[in-house]
Amino acid sequence: MDFIQITVIIWLIVPAIFANDLNIAFWIDPVQKDIYGDIAATLKEIEGLHLETKIVDTVMVIEPGDDDDDEVDSMETSERNMRTFCDILSVSGISIILDFTYLPWHQGLDYVQAHGIPYMKVDRILRPFMQMFSAFLQQKDATEVVMLLQNERDKREAIEEMIRGLPFRTLILNAGDGNRTDFVTILRDLRPSPGYYGIFAKGSNMNSIFDKILKGNVFARPAEWHFIFLDTRDRVFKYKKQAENGNKFSVNPKAVCKSLQMKDAYCQSGFTFQRALLLEIFRALIDIRQSRWLEPILMDCNVTTSETMEYLKDFDILDHFKLNDFMTFSPVNPENTFDDERPEMIPPLSYSVNVSINFYSSEHEAVTDLAVWQNGEMKKINHTISPAKRFFRIGTTEAIPWSYYRKNPNTGELLLDANGQPMWEGFCIDMIESLAEKMNFDYEIVTPKKGKFGRRDPVTHEWDGLVGDLVSGETDFVVAALKMYSEREEYIDFLAPYFEQTGITIVMRKPVKQTSLFKFMTVLRLEVWMSIVGALVSTAVAIWLLDTYSPYSAKNNKKAYPYPCRDFTLRESFWFALTSFTPQGGGEAPKAISARILVAAYWLFVVLMLATFTANLAAFLTVERMQTPVQSLEQLARQSRINYTVVEGSDTHHYFINMDFAEKTLYRMWKELALNASRDFHKFRVWDYPIKEQYGRILLAINSSMPVADAEEGFRKVNEREGADYAFIHDSSEIKYEITMNCNLTEVGEVFAEQPYAVAVQQGSHLADPISFAILELQKDRYFEELKAKYWNRSRSNCPLSEEEQGITLESLGGVFIATLCGLGLAMISLVFEVLWNKRKQKKIAGDIVQVKPVDVKDPPVEVWHSEAKLTPPPSFETATFRGRKIPSGITLGSEFKPGRVGLNRRLLSRRPDEDTPPKDELPAYME
Repeated sequence: MDFIQITVIIWLIVPAIFANDLNIAFWIDPVQKDIYGDIAATLKEIEGLHLETKIVDTVMVIEPGDDDDDEVDSMETSERNMRTFCDILSVSGISIILDFTYLPWHQGLDYVQAHGIPYMKVDRILRPFMQMFSAFLQQKDATEVVMLLQNERDKREAIEEMIRGLPFRTLILNAGDGNRTDFVTILRDLRPSPGYYGIFAKGSNMNSIFDKILKGNVFARPAEWHFIFLDTRDRVFKYKKQAENGNKFSVNPKAVCKSLQMKDAYCQSGFTFQRALLLEIFRALIDIRQSRWLEPILMDCNVTTSETMEYLKDFDILDHFKLNDFMTFSPVNPENTFDDERPEMIPPLSYSVNVSINFYSSEHEAVTDLAVWQNGEMKKINHTISPAKRFFRIGTTEAIPWSYYRKNPNTGELLLDANGQPMWEGFCIDMIESLAEKMNFDYEIVTPKKGKFGRRDPVTHEWDGLVGDLVSGETDFVVAALKMYSEREEYIDFLAPYFEQTGITIVMRKPVKQTSLFKFMTVLRLEVWMSIVGALVSTAVAIWLLDTYSPYSAKNNKKAYPYPCRDFTLRESFWFALTSFTPQGGGEAPKAISARILVAAYWLFVVLMLATFTANLAAFLTVERMQTPVQSLEQLARQSRINYTVVEGSDTHHYFINMDFAEKTLYRMWKELALNASRDFHKFRVWDYPIKEQYGRILLAINSSMPVADAEEGFRKVNEREGADYAFIHDSSEIKYEITMNCNLTEVGEVFAEQPYAVAVQQGSHLADPISFAILELQKDRYFEELKAKYWNRSRSNCPLSEEEQGITLESLGGVFIATLCGLGLAMISLVFEVLWNKRKQKKIAGDIVQVKPVDVKDPPVEVWHSEAKLTPPPSFETATFRGRKIPSGITLGSEFKPGRVGLNRRLLSRRPDEDTPPKDELPAYME
């Protein structure tokens, strides 16, 4: 008897021996070793049912081939798996193969299909929950999700599901006790921060995972966390209060046991869906086995017979396998087939699960369900599943007025929020708030740990600042005063500009004018003023001399001038010379020809001096009102009195560095061209370099002045230089804002090196389109114009008006008013002296009248009346005649001698001014 005959006999006899046995071979992956416990527990449940069929299980671990191994190693692994399978097939026999593996074992599948061995593919145990979770997040428009799994097997199944295709970006982490990496640290350092988190675990494992999350301070936004319980024991979760508003995905144990036709106790302790699926599969296979199918097959892999082939090919598992409410087949589509090259194979076997979706609440544990997952469909219940707010880490850095820390206006201290974090404000901060409202997201502002806007290291070629954080994923996008550079755009993407073209300009302090009330006197030098005074004195003395000694003056020529004329005494001469400087004129001029010639020459001098003073005063005031000594970058570069600087390492600093490099490069190229030109060499014979070189001098001056650390220091240095001898070259938008806040500063020259500001995202970021659309919407609503008016078009009403706006100030010409007031004061003092001097003279005259001797009674009485009360001493003669009469000596009234009686005269002199004129009968006849 040969070997083939023996094999046929064994194949025919063994089924009769093992008539009631069901030999099931399990193909599993190395990560599915937990199936041993589920198989053992399920076999105990089968034994408790007291069925006649005995199940014999054989578990075969399929060693996967490493893609990195060479072809020889892969062949060795496949041959090793095949030898193990052949040993099982030839020793214990196989009734059916249950394949739990994730990747197809091609050699084994080829053998099974070729020999007609019963085979069933079991789908991934986690797949129904993954489908449910994916459908729920699609209702929320999720774009990025982190999935935390309880063990390595679940992680592998989630990865396989992700490979098949998920409608969002996914990060899968093993959060079980056996993982080697700290998933909490990964979550904390994850960039960009995901919008949703999902924990897939059994009730007991859910507690341990969430405990780590709480201790790591990762659980910050409850509404974005989802707790997916993979068993029926969701009530053992002890962090309900901490997870308030977090979504809970739970399974009703009674409903599961009802579909399994088992007691409720089965779904309470130690229940897993893999165990339940095994139980249903065993039941169905036992029914088939009792129908005399699925007999154990013993076979030598090296020997086959035609009889064996014909018998095995008559069996079709689908014709005998009965499904129920719990067990089902996965939908047949390309993503579910285990091998695209074998579409004729039966679909994977799976299970159906009904999940209730609600949320944790501190008010009451049972709340209205958000939705229900039933029969593979998501059904909303009384609530709209609205998209949760996404969360972004937005990069920015200090740049006034774009984004800066809010400070106490009185103390200058930083203001902190409720969490102890500094508060921000500015143009970009307002823009972020508007984007968050329009796009419905929460955000966290992140500042770069190193650098500011972004500079690439010339050695390592790594970026720091905002650009570096964006490249490394530390931030999701950047909203700051970030300019669009071609060098930056090689590593990040810029969106539509949100601000008009901005560039570089110069700021200086307005010159502080030296306040002096007599500043108008500085128009002429001291020696000129002294010369004018000397000319005035000399002219006055000369006029007095000429009028005194000239025979043709009014004083010495009475016949030519019988009418009253001006007597040019020394006092009148000085008054004439002084008043000649005024538009009123000097008054009556001298009569002598010599004096008139002198006056004419003096008037010419006065006209020229007045014209000179007026012209110089106008020019002096005009120059004084000029704001800055330079008006452009070219003027600033040509002078050496004014120092200027930039912020070290800023875009402005790099602009001058690059321009200096460009100038030197162009000069070197021109020099080489001029020296080495073989054709038209005579055209290069020029004495001057045809390109203006100024940026090299500017950069040298900047380095000598030492670049400042930040813009605040630059503005402070400019403000401290009251002489306007210091300039700060910086971003034009920041300078314009600073000018609105500081009345002492002014902008110099025009803006140059203009470039736009724009929001930056990672290259290929999915946020580019929604953010661009939101920015365009804001532009359409003229939102950015309002922001610009808020920060730049502020009224400077608190600043004093400049002289261009208010004219010449009193401080410049106050000395004129002081001189006038001094003249008024001197006039009042002179009036006081005149009054006192007059009273003194009247008292002296009154005393002289009382002491007059009595007149001779023989002479007729003389009565005197004169309106003037002024008395002058009598002339030096005894008797005067008036109208042929003799008047006693000793009495003089006015400028003429008048007869009168002594008694009447005394009475008239003693009369008060307010008394009436004496009666007519008391007057003598010649005075009536």
